[in-house]
Amino acid sequence: MDIATITATIAGICMAICQVPQAWKIYKAGKAEGLSLLMQIILTSGIFFWFATGLIMTVVYHEPAGTPMWISNGFCLIFCVYVLIMCIRSKKQ
Repeated sequence: MDIATITATIAGICMAICQVPQAWKIYKAGKAEGLSLLMQIILTSGIFFWFATGLIMTVVYHEPAGTPMWISNGFCLIFCVYVLIMCIRSKKQ
């Protein structure tokens, strides 16, 4: 494993871990009050583009560092989308 793959793996794990407690708290409360909708849109967009970058690196350029990027950011994206949806729902109520 090269240094880029190791770095991408560590970064992806950190990003995924930081979203799980937020999503869990929102799930338990059933609402996302107090969260900035704009911040969630920006964060979700950023994670999506890191996910896309990992896919492009893996599929187009055959870079081994792309695989942990798209897997970990894809995992993180699930939680980001959930938080974003709940944030939108909370703002509508």
